[in-house]
Order: sequence, then C-alpha cells, then structure tokens
Amino acid sequence: MTPWSPPLPALVYAALLLTLAMASLCFGGIPRLRILFLPTPSAPAPTLNLSLAPLLFAATALGLTAWLFPSLLPGLAITIGLLLSILDGKKPAEQWGIFRFHPVSDTRFSLHSLLVLFLPILFLLLLSSGLFFLLGLPLEPQPAMVRFLQARDTETLLPFLTYALVIAPIGEEVFFRGTLFPWLAYRMPAIQAQWISGLAFGAVHMHAPTLIPLTFFGAALAGLYRTKNSLLPSILLHSFFNANTCILILLARPPLP
Repeated sequence: MTPWSPPLPALVYAALLLTLAMASLCFGGIPRLRILFLPTPSAPAPTLNLSLAPLLFAATALGLTAWLFPSLLPGLAITIGLLLSILDGKKPAEQWGIFRFHPVSDTRFSLHSLLVLFLPILFLLLLSSGLFFLLGLPLEPQPAMVRFLQARDTETLLPFLTYALVIAPIGEEVFFRGTLFPWLAYRMPAIQAQWISGLAFGAVHMHAPTLIPLTFFGAALAGLYRTKNSLLPSILLHSFFNANTCILILLARPPLP
C-alpha cells in the first residue's frame, strides 16, 4: 500500500500561506495584535445593559441547540441577538454597526488580521494537540470535518460551504460578539469580556482539542468588533478563517479508499 502524501497544490498553498502569515506578523502584526487584545482603559466598547436572566435563558437555549440541533444554531443566535438588543432599547443595526461598512478597507483589515492570527492559532492548535497526545486523550476531528472530508459531490459540498462561509459566521458573530461581548463589557473591563466571550465561543463548538485556539480566535474577533464598531469586519474575518480551513482540507484530503 502506497503511503499517502499531501498533493502538490496543498504544499504550494500551505507554503504561500505560511510565508504571508510570517511576513504579516513581522510587518505590522505585533501592533495589530496589540490593538485587538490590549484595549486602552479609555477605549469605548459596545455595551448591553440587561439583567442576568434573559442572557442565561439565551445561553441555555443556544447550548441545547448546539447539542441537539447544531444546524439550527446560527438562526437561533440571530433571533436571540435581535430580541436582546431590542429588549435593551437599542436598534440592532446601530448596535452592530451594520451601516458602518467600508468594503475595501474592512476586507483588507480582515484579511491582514487573518494572516496575523494564523501562526498564533496554528501554534495553539499544535500545543493543544500535543497536550492531548501526551495525556493519552483521543484526538478525533469534529464530526462536521469528517463529513466534509468524505464529501465528493456538489450536492454535499455546496450546503456545507454555504453554512461554513455565510450562515455560521453571521449567526455566531451576532450572538458572541454582538450580544454576549457587549453584555460582559458593561460589567467588566473589555479585555476580560473579550476572553470570556471567546471561551464561550470555543466551548460551543464542543470539541476539546480546539478549545484553546478557538478561544483565542473568539477573543480576537471581539477585539475586532470593539476596534471597528461594526460586526461586518468580524463576520468577514470569521468567514475568511473558515474559507481558509476549507481550502486546506480540500487540497490536502486523502482519496477515499
């Protein structure tokens, strides 16, 4: 049996990605990380002034949905985000900065942020996987990734890509960055709110090996929302991150037996 090795397109893409990520981190990456993760005390952050009960109800509903009906999670997250914003007396479009969208600059900022974050996320993923290996814990991929690896027809790939690149980024950003982060930021410093909302974002994926890198990524997304005063750059970054993951999987996946 011939051992499998990554196809040439996968190696070329990975080499290009690592080169761009290293260059982005060296040239402007450290200030970008500082902006995302070290807000100044005087920097304003979006807030949501609601009691604990509505948010606990929302978190419980989302947790149960993630466990029982994960495909419904983005739609429920958007609905809950809308309801909680309205309950707080805010207009969701203003709270989430929907009208503060600058396509060129926001896309450029999000792509650069993706490249800056790529190496730290990769390092955290490898660190987390190494810890699981040393502790003898199973390193199984997410069920959705398994289905994506096995998919070979358009009828299966297209719905998955639509969900991963459009539906999930919008739904998750609306709740975790547009709702949970402002609720936390009203009660604690923004940096703490970023990490707690990031931890919730990582936990809802229900995949222990990726909890640490996804928590880091979630905190970065909250920092982007705080920096840009708009969810749209965060949605773009989230979509680009998922797209990059899908491209790597599509290029490197082994053939079916």
